[in-house]
Amino acid sequence: MQTGSPEAAPRWNLTPVYEGVDSDAFLRDRSRLEELVATFGRRVADDETRLSDAGQWLAGVLETINTLLDTHENLEAFVYASYSTDTTNASLVRELDALQELVQPVQSTRAVFRTHLAHLGTEFLELAEDDERIAPYRFFLEEERYLADHQMAPAEEDLAAELSRPGADAWSRLQQTISSTISVDWRDGERRTMVDLRGLAHDPDRETRERAYHAELDAWRDVEVPLAAALNGVKGFAVILDTRRGFSQSLEPAILQSRISRDSLDALIGVMEESLPVFRRYLTTKAGLIGVERLAFYDLFAPVGQSKGSWTFAAAQEFILEQFAGFSGELAAFAENAFDDRWIDAEPRTGKVGGGYCISFPLAGESRILCNFDGSFDGVGTVAHELGHAFHHHVLKDAAAVHRDYPMTLAETASIFCETIAFSGGLAGAEPTEELHVLEQSLQDATQVIVDILSRFRFETMLFDRRKTGALGADEMCELMRTAQLETYGDALDEKKLHPYMWAVKGHYYNHDRPFYNFPYAFGQLFGLALYAEYESGSPDFADRYRDLLARTGRASAVEVTREAGFDIESPEFWRGGIELITGRVERFETLAQQGG
Repeated sequence: MQTGSPEAAPRWNLTPVYEGVDSDAFLRDRSRLEELVATFGRRVADDETRLSDAGQWLAGVLETINTLLDTHENLEAFVYASYSTDTTNASLVRELDALQELVQPVQSTRAVFRTHLAHLGTEFLELAEDDERIAPYRFFLEEERYLADHQMAPAEEDLAAELSRPGADAWSRLQQTISSTISVDWRDGERRTMVDLRGLAHDPDRETRERAYHAELDAWRDVEVPLAAALNGVKGFAVILDTRRGFSQSLEPAILQSRISRDSLDALIGVMEESLPVFRRYLTTKAGLIGVERLAFYDLFAPVGQSKGSWTFAAAQEFILEQFAGFSGELAAFAENAFDDRWIDAEPRTGKVGGGYCISFPLAGESRILCNFDGSFDGVGTVAHELGHAFHHHVLKDAAAVHRDYPMTLAETASIFCETIAFSGGLAGAEPTEELHVLEQSLQDATQVIVDILSRFRFETMLFDRRKTGALGADEMCELMRTAQLETYGDALDEKKLHPYMWAVKGHYYNHDRPFYNFPYAFGQLFGLALYAEYESGSPDFADRYRDLLARTGRASAVEVTREAGFDIESPEFWRGGIELITGRVERFETLAQQGG
């Protein structure tokens, strides 16, 4: 492996999409979007065609929806990608607002469309059987018909969409701006960003990790008032809308968005809770390896074992391509193109959001990946993970827009699978101390996706319940977070050294129309592991069947898609299969620890 610093991590190139928000191409598509919004409204309101020829009416509406969604996604993705690497750029914030205002009528028009579907009764199902223009959209239409029972009047939906721009969406951007621009004094006049501080959680020196942890908590404490106001604003907005739309609790729209059943969620959460002792064994073993009785929160990412050194981005690229090629030539060729065409922004810097994401540009047929590469093997895994998302977009790039809209639960399938490919490659042929290090990276991630996600799920459940009766102070939010962490990490963590400000760290909490954006990660982790286990078993034509599965993700419910792949996600036994793979890694980790690492 080539080693060195991650300083050569690349920045992405967005110019093949648009050269800027003032470019001719961007302005042309923006003008086209405005026309499409008006056309959508006219076609939905065309009662004469709807009553005389429902098939013609539906076909026209579907054509417009697909073109509108493609154009809007392309424009908004470009502006958000630009903003997320330059969060202090006021012109980009204004453009995000302007785009939201431009498409604001779509929500009320779609509400009218759903109402008309409800009035059609079973006629639209008959059309889906007999009309080739409509047949491919049966699942989409059935879902829209169901949503008709969970929407306000069109005028109210229109008002809600308009108010979200200066309301919940503005609160969300406040959290992004604050978190991406925080910096603290470190030493000798040096300042560290929040991304830097959180990155130091991986430092081998415990004093450095502890110092960064306290600096981070102090920094969040300094901005807790506006962030608590932001979270209260987002959740208060969501509670009101959920109630008006006929949901008894805010978990219901999350289940609907995830296209799963309550039985499948209960099975998943139940097995996650059941698995907590396995993860506490791992955390207790890790505590012994770093010489403490119990881990502090700042020890969760402490390195264990011995890596061959820090990865350069070039080395990470070479490694990922080699591992992907072992699975599929198509996947490797796709990833190579993403590297060569500068689809990845991996350089950490001030003004750039933390974490990572993949975003697609349907008109360009391309994606872009944002991450903050730190030279660790975990950072290599993140690049592989996001490339998995991009490959999923690639598989679906020729599909209609409504068929690319897969649920959050299946959104992590390709990413977890690709991350597991990288993990397995890192483990192959490793010496015991390096094997311990790679296992540690894997178990770190699994702990975050199972244990920490469960803590976030419990926190958000409690937060929504409390928010129904009034706003919460920052101290109350911190107490809820401590409770959630104690209930999940248990005695594996020092209860005096938890992280009460994780509600400020995680931007997912601040997305009003994506409640409970946590359990889908656990779903994706365990489903991806189950798929990888089948691949390792030598299942014939797996790569082709895997590709078909990805292509199907936007055309049916998660229950149906996974059933077609041979899994019953409403059964706890299915989820236990993924936990068994993790348990095997914990047992190997314990064995290596007993052998002295």
